[in-house]
Amino acid sequence: MPKCPSSVIGNSINPRRFIMSLQELHSNGKIHWPGDARIAVFLSFDFQGGEDVRPDKNGKMNHEEYTQAEYGPNTGIWRILRILASHEVKATFLTCGGIAERYPEAVAAITAQGHEVAGHGYHHEVARDLARDEERDVIKRTTDMILNRAQKRPFGWRSCTQSPNSLELLFEQGYLWNSNSFSHDLPFVWQNGKKKLVELPRQPFGDGRTYGHRDSGNPNDTLVIWKAMFDQFYEESSLAPTFCPFQFHPYISSRPGRAKILAEIIGHMKSHKGVWFATGSELAHWWLAKGFSVDVAPERVSKVA
Repeated sequence: MPKCPSSVIGNSINPRRFIMSLQELHSNGKIHWPGDARIAVFLSFDFQGGEDVRPDKNGKMNHEEYTQAEYGPNTGIWRILRILASHEVKATFLTCGGIAERYPEAVAAITAQGHEVAGHGYHHEVARDLARDEERDVIKRTTDMILNRAQKRPFGWRSCTQSPNSLELLFEQGYLWNSNSFSHDLPFVWQNGKKKLVELPRQPFGDGRTYGHRDSGNPNDTLVIWKAMFDQFYEESSLAPTFCPFQFHPYISSRPGRAKILAEIIGHMKSHKGVWFATGSELAHWWLAKGFSVDVAPERVSKVA
């Protein structure tokens, strides 16, 4: 059986993908979204807290950084849920197992509103720094904790970086989709034997953290960038359906001012016709059910994906 491709490719890989270019898919009408939507919007939130803050070389914690990170699960998540409810859209919360353990009421509220809970490591571990068995344990512990808190196991995953073992371990533990690549505009499929894993690629300029720090300028500048990204994808959807992913972090995008532009970008997208707001699992199930071909050329899958 071929080994699963990962962030470092080139071992033994024999997927049945990489058939058509994006241009061919656009021109022959093979891709379509439910209800003939023009564009699929993927709203994802990396739900982490103080796990992301590491002690300094003397073993001392930075109290300022830690409490900033804890704003998300303590306060910000509730503002985000209100915004999503007011716009009647569903999102995906890629949640650290440690957050699910410490803030069960937040996970319960997320699921009660019909949003998806996916995995994001246990303590926001840097996957590329983990040994294979360590990463396997992180995925299993996170899966089990989310199942315990959400009463439903996660089927999607986004790690802090990706290791050469990540995708194979996700196959092993029954995951449906992954969201770590930046290499394509459309979803594509990893295949290991008869098993398939949908990749929901990200956009670097759709990441709220890119513009979320104190020296990052006016929040309205962020809104201009987000609108430009969506508007271009929407314009290109006149050729064929497109995919527009956003990645937010509750400890940043829920802050007053930042949350306002989160609400505004959602409102801007909702003002357009033919927009499908989908969770990660909705996107992955649709992609697999329709058997869409993959937008990757084989010669490009050599070392980095």
